[in-house]
Amino acid sequence: MTLINSTLIAGMALAVLPIILHMVMRAKPKRIEFPALRLLKSRQPANARRMQLKHWLLLFLRSLLIILAVLCVARPSLPAARYGLQWWEWTLVVAIAGVAVAAYYLLGRKDPDRHLAVHVLRDVRNRRRLWCVLGGFLAVLVVVGIPWGLRVRSEMTSPMNEAAEDIPVAVVFIFDNSVSMNYRHENLTRLERAREVAIQYLSQLPQGSRVAIAGLAPDEEVVFQADLASAQARIDSLPVTYVPDPINRRLRESIEAHVDDRDRLRQEAGVQAGDFFAREICLLTDLSVSAWSVPDEVGLMDLLVQQDHVQLYVVDVSVEQPVNSLLTALKLSDQTTVAGREVVASVTASGTVGQVKPLTIEAFLLDSDGNEIRVGPPRTAQLDNGPVEVQIPIACPPGSAFAQGLLRIQSDDPLPDDNIQHFTVAVRAAPKILLISDRREESLYIKNALEPEDGAQWGSDFYDCTEVTTSQFNRESLDRYDVVCVINCQRPDPSMWTALKSYAEAGKGVFVVAGNSGISVSHWSTPEAAALLPGTPIQWFRYLDEPGRIRLVTEQHPMTKPFAEWEEARTVLGASSFLRCWAMEWSDDSSLLMVFDGPGNRPALAERRLGDGKCLLFTSAMDNLVNGGSEWNDFVVDNWSFLMFCDVLVQHLTGASEQQRNFTAGKPVEISVPATERFAEYRVSRPGFRRTPGELSADQTSLLISDAVDPGHYRVTPFESASVFEAAFSMTLRDQETDLTQMTRKQLEDMLGAERFSLVHNPTDLERAVRVGRLGIEVFPVLIGLLLLVFCAEHLMANFFYDEQPASLEKA
Repeated sequence: MTLINSTLIAGMALAVLPIILHMVMRAKPKRIEFPALRLLKSRQPANARRMQLKHWLLLFLRSLLIILAVLCVARPSLPAARYGLQWWEWTLVVAIAGVAVAAYYLLGRKDPDRHLAVHVLRDVRNRRRLWCVLGGFLAVLVVVGIPWGLRVRSEMTSPMNEAAEDIPVAVVFIFDNSVSMNYRHENLTRLERAREVAIQYLSQLPQGSRVAIAGLAPDEEVVFQADLASAQARIDSLPVTYVPDPINRRLRESIEAHVDDRDRLRQEAGVQAGDFFAREICLLTDLSVSAWSVPDEVGLMDLLVQQDHVQLYVVDVSVEQPVNSLLTALKLSDQTTVAGREVVASVTASGTVGQVKPLTIEAFLLDSDGNEIRVGPPRTAQLDNGPVEVQIPIACPPGSAFAQGLLRIQSDDPLPDDNIQHFTVAVRAAPKILLISDRREESLYIKNALEPEDGAQWGSDFYDCTEVTTSQFNRESLDRYDVVCVINCQRPDPSMWTALKSYAEAGKGVFVVAGNSGISVSHWSTPEAAALLPGTPIQWFRYLDEPGRIRLVTEQHPMTKPFAEWEEARTVLGASSFLRCWAMEWSDDSSLLMVFDGPGNRPALAERRLGDGKCLLFTSAMDNLVNGGSEWNDFVVDNWSFLMFCDVLVQHLTGASEQQRNFTAGKPVEISVPATERFAEYRVSRPGFRRTPGELSADQTSLLISDAVDPGHYRVTPFESASVFEAAFSMTLRDQETDLTQMTRKQLEDMLGAERFSLVHNPTDLERAVRVGRLGIEVFPVLIGLLLLVFCAEHLMANFFYDEQPASLEKA
């Protein structure tokens, strides 16, 4: 126990004053003989003992009254512990009291002689009442008091800081500066509110205290400093971080920093024990679940129990019922497109519980100067039934290699960071495709799917196709084309296979169709063909009972993923009837993408990687010619999934579907640099008009940007180089970063330990919790209540004592 006003404890000496007065001023009665009083001599010993007991009890109450008054002025405090009885302890107390009362009344029924004199019967009942009270008190003491004392003693004797108010404090301020702390309420963000609380706390620290300031940024370090002015400046300048570390990790680092600092100071002072500072951690947070790692993986509870000299205060600066609208789950139909072709941006619009106000979502593209240009009409999302997916088509204009833009909620709300989703789309020229077949009629269906005759009229000429016959192949320069398609060439020359293999290894795409019964197995099984194709033909196969239906083997491959994500497209694709296909001997390094459901589940589409490129093989026809593809399937007849198949195929073969331009903040971004566009230095343009330098060493073939943590648009350009290289990408917030769901006290207790932290909600609660942590629990309110109780008892006892004799005389 410690005393705030310890010098006043000397006033307890006044407790002997009632004893002195009692001894000095005690009246000496006169002896008067009166014969009539001889009848009362039998009652004299009992009355004398009772009066003497009341004298001592009154004397005790008066001395106790003075002691309590002195203690109240001295204001003692006890070490922090759970002094109150727990619910099960109260239950035992009530049960024991009930047993004592029941015992008193049960014993009262067995009074042997109810005809005894009144005073004798009263003495019997008084003794029985006394024994029941003493028995109940002893039972409470043994059953409840001793376990309570052992529990409190263990908590009081634990090695906690016993600090006076003027002892220096070493405190770590941990700021939850994640995105959710940007929530604005009463014209203050939660981070600004946390700054206010921290600065107020900082101003009350004793002289000589040391402070460390830490946020949740991955590169934060916990370093103590004695300059409190610099600490306040650090608090004022602490920014929001979009890729925070979990609070659990920062808490562990702070505890370890306290231990290291204590050990260092001990070593410098040459001591083995003790500490020069009271040690505290003040965590200021809105308790958003997204800022914590649940379940805890760093062993916080065990560490807090082990290092229990460190006090932890969790300051909750959250809003009771936050309101928020947000956009999440941004997806683009294509991340590389052709100028004028629409890209569909889909996003999920949602809001907090109870929000039914419709959201208006707008799409914008940025011009060369960074100005926003709205694209299309706004879209409205009704949130009556929960989150809604909104799709917005965006046509990318020509003139730039990249189109960057954003989707935004039109109205503002308290947390603006999740109202915007940024995106980047690469814009390229129409891919050039070379179609090779024995007869041009066989390639006509693929050509019309990619480059329809009226495409220019309707603005859908997104591919540039060139048709040649097999005999004209040697006249073409393959370097001019992005994709080469070989369609039902019956007797190709081995040199064609060799040229196509070199073409694929250089990073280009080859598509081969085997959909004709006239294919020469020997010409398709040469070593040159086997080096290119995923498989070589054995013989063609006919479905007799049931036609084959296309089924996806994998749903994650760029060729099959669009069909897997669109159920209607998958259904239409599987509705085509296949009557014939080629049986193949597949190479070991080929990958199966689609099969024909039916006897043997024969492969339909397979892929083989060659160097930086790829070759795909389809084992049935892609035409509807008489005595040709019409005998093999109806894939190209009134089936729009064939158009989608060809479009997805070219996107995959050109690598457009594999070039990612949109990332989650904090993810590393790797950008390939062609050998013809190399450079030594580059600059990265970042959100907020910042530019950072970088270097590309001679042995690097790609750039790795690992510090793109801010949401927004990025561009990479060579510095002082003639290279025409340019790259762009966008970063979006992690969807869970603005989840305002709060940690419950039960979750905090499971993670930190129920008795190892104090949860407060305002500066007053924080000051009270810190006072308890440093000085213990002040018992002034309890002493005042006890003082009033003893004063009343003394008053009643004195009145009863002095009034009893006249009452007895009246009865006599």
